[in-house]
Amino acid sequence: MSLRLYEGMSLREISEYLFVEDEPTPGDLILVFGGKRLERAERAAELYKAGLAPKVFITGGDKRGIGVCEAERLRDHMVELSVPAEAIDIECEGLNTIEQVQYSVKRIEETIGWKNIKNVLLVSAPHHMRRVKRTIANYIPRETKITCCPDRRTDITRDNWWHTDDGQKLVYRELEKVRTYALHGNL
Repeated sequence: MSLRLYEGMSLREISEYLFVEDEPTPGDLILVFGGKRLERAERAAELYKAGLAPKVFITGGDKRGIGVCEAERLRDHMVELSVPAEAIDIECEGLNTIEQVQYSVKRIEETIGWKNIKNVLLVSAPHHMRRVKRTIANYIPRETKITCCPDRRTDITRDNWWHTDDGQKLVYRELEKVRTYALHGNL
C-alpha cells in the first residue's frame, strides 16, 4: 500500500473536507442518495424512527443493470426496518450524483414543494457527503438548510480510510469527482 497526498492536502485535511457530518436536527424530509450498500437505508430509517422528519425520498436508478433500481432496494429495506411505505417516495432515473440531484429536486418540487422544506437531511456514504451537499445546494432554495447525516459504515470512515488500498482508492476517486463537478460548475 502506498499512501500519497492529494494536491498537498494532509490526511486530516482530506478527511475534514470530504467527510461532512452535522448533528441531526428536525427537518421536513430525509433525502437518501442511491448506492449498493444498505447502510444508507439503515441510517435513514434510524433518522425517521427518531422523529427527525415525516417523509423520506430515495433517489437512484438501476446503474448496475440488474432490473431493480437502487431506490427500490433501499425503500424495501427501510420497509423491512418498520418504516411505513407510505412515508417513502422514490425516483429511479438518476444514475449518478448530478442526475440523482436533478431528478429528485424536480420530483420533490412537484410532490411537496421546496417552499415547504426548511431543513433537508441528506443521507449518503460518509466520503460522498461534501459532493452531495454542494451539488444539491445549487438546485434548492438558499434558505433551505442542508443537514448531512452520513450512513454509519465502519470500514471506510474519516478516521480510517487511509488504512486500506480500497479506502484510499475510494477517497481519492471521490476527490477527483469533486474536482470534475467543480470544473463543470456543478458545485
